[in-house]
Amino acid sequence: MQSDHGENYPQQPNPVPQVDRPGDPRFHYELASLGDLHDKKQIDYGTDNDPFANVRGSQDWGIPPWVGAMVRANDKVKRLQNFARKGSLANESAEDSFDDLAVYAMIGKVLYREESGFDYAAVLPNQIHIG
Repeated sequence: MQSDHGENYPQQPNPVPQVDRPGDPRFHYELASLGDLHDKKQIDYGTDNDPFANVRGSQDWGIPPWVGAMVRANDKVKRLQNFARKGSLANESAEDSFDDLAVYAMIGKVLYREESGFDYAAVLPNQIHIG
């Protein structure tokens, strides 16, 4: 299936469980697909112990990891700005850029909270295994 801009839509993510929510179901569908995208890309970019290892690499340059994530997000913003001006992209689809932008924003938030002392282990017991 293709978008109006000739982009191929990605494989459908896992179905979103039917939950009585006041928000738009399309939004929750897209959130679920972003989780699937993160899981898939983490295999290539993260490590078994740290799914954000590649983004944390910004520390090697003296840049906090959450800022490193935002630099990568800014690259996606610039790509989308070019798409808005030119109407096409050469190397990845606009939808890929939207997805990557959203994922980098979430990674940035997680790393920012981590730096700020937020205790994910308290809200996700037995699920956080970084170290």
